[in-house]
Amino acid sequence: MRKILSVGLMLIATASSVRTLAAEIQIPRTMADKGKYYLLDVKTKNGIATSLHKRVGVNETGYSKTEINCKSLQYRDMGYSEEGPNKIADSPGKWTDILAGSSKSDLVNFVCNQAIKR
Repeated sequence: MRKILSVGLMLIATASSVRTLAAEIQIPRTMADKGKYYLLDVKTKNGIATSLHKRVGVNETGYSKTEINCKSLQYRDMGYSEEGPNKIADSPGKWTDILAGSSKSDLVNFVCNQAIKR
């Protein structure tokens, strides 16, 4: 019974790579910005990283969900909410190339560099 359970758990673990962060990690910015960006969660499945991050601005805090293809360095927005991460409604956008210096560029590079370290 233990052997079957162990094999089953190993299959589940290798079927999809899931990484939940224990704490918020600040995303370094390459350009000046009055807001601060934090990575809250990353899950990887079939080569696509899905990130949850927030921007703490001067007057508001916003939460975003983004899919990232680290091989092509493209991303697509999946949703946004200022009410909290659980209020993000999935509405996938188009796959987009990163623009150097943008917050999405910093997010993509940060997440993909973290993925390499795993």
